[in-house]
Amino acid sequence: MENGFFLITGTSRGIGEAIAKKILENANTVLGVSRNQSSSLKSSNYHHLSFDLNEISQISRIMEKADEIVGKRSFAFLCLVNNASASEPLGAIEKCPAEEIDSHVKIGLIAPMILTSQFIRRFSDTKTRKKVVFISSGAAFTPFSGDSIYCSAKAGIHMLAQCIGLEQKEKEYGFEVITIGPGMVDTHMQLVARSKTSEEYASADFMRRAFEQGLLQKPDAVAKKILTILENKYEQGQYVKESEI
Repeated sequence: MENGFFLITGTSRGIGEAIAKKILENANTVLGVSRNQSSSLKSSNYHHLSFDLNEISQISRIMEKADEIVGKRSFAFLCLVNNASASEPLGAIEKCPAEEIDSHVKIGLIAPMILTSQFIRRFSDTKTRKKVVFISSGAAFTPFSGDSIYCSAKAGIHMLAQCIGLEQKEKEYGFEVITIGPGMVDTHMQLVARSKTSEEYASADFMRRAFEQGLLQKPDAVAKKILTILENKYEQGQYVKESEI
């Protein structure tokens, strides 16, 4: 895949950073959005916008930056990768602070809704291949004790993708819409989870065992598979597991 424009959220580290690196290796242009900029994303084709996705009323700033980069250039592929997610709150629902619930849902569900709406509106008339991707999780389908907020946000993302996929399905230059399940990856979120006590977070012991047994994949390995998924075509709204690649 070459000559593509990719808007990726959560590029400061982890999966988002790794995806951006892989995409930049193939003569593509990336706009990364995160509060902090990765020191390893130094390509001349990489553009960064420091932005807090909690500021949902200001998300139009992201599309303004995208407009600035895309301009009148002709890209062969336009892609939005909604990757950003929050680590907290973890724990029983009655122990989750209201401000952390609010932030988690804004970053993991509301911001992707708004950004996807604006991305599709901006490029709806562009006659090229286009794609909207949501980095999801098996937590969208399976309940976990202590993960009520995370599971709920991911379940919402899954339904969002399915609905948008139906809306785009019959359009001549409609957007391809999928969610991706990256599997268990050694990210900051995993570090936070296994740093909890079992009293704080019911799945903490499971997360520690997964790490100790080497069951977590490295972000770079997962990003390579995700790049293949971005290149391939799937049914609208499909949930694609990295293990299928």
